Amino acid sequence: MRQFLNELEPAIPNAIKVNRGKLSITELAGKALSMGATRIIYFGSRGGNPGFIRFLRIKEGLIEVLPYFIRIYGVKLFIDMNVRVEVTKKSSSGVIVSLGGYTEVADVLSEQLGLPSLKVFDFESIRGMYDTILLIRRVQAGYEVQILNGRDLGPYGPFMRISDIIYTKPRVIRIE
Repeated sequence: MRQFLNELEPAIPNAIKVNRGKLSITELAGKALSMGATRIIYFGSRGGNPGFIRFLRIKEGLIEVLPYFIRIYGVKLFIDMNVRVEVTKKSSSGVIVSLGGYTEVADVLSEQLGLPSLKVFDFESIRGMYDTILLIRRVQAGYEVQILNGRDLGPYGPFMRISDIIYTKPRVIRIE
């Protein structure tokens, strides 16, 4: 999980990694607010590996747990790809690219990450326009999200295999 987040953070524009440790969700939200953040992307673990993604929105006095739950059922780190990636600077721009047709996953990630979403048939045409390209493509039981370098189209972050979006009941937590 630690290596996954270390590889993910520099590839996502405007992302700041915070280890939750023993912090409660309300303490984590307070820390995020003090850093000027209004959103939290929470990666939960299963057996030490990334297991799911939840999205939280923070307002003064409230934490909204959004209804999106994405199950992660596989990750591929740089070491698994047999590549050496040197991230010299943090990504400042990104785009979500859906190969082929429409994917709901692209819409949700676009909304939650604050990145534009494109549907393309040839992503070579957007080479060099963004630092990071999150390429989403359909695979057997779900989707694969590949985080690519926008300049050379090589790996720029971990790859994830995810399920469809699972909708849950949204919740609101009051910050005391």
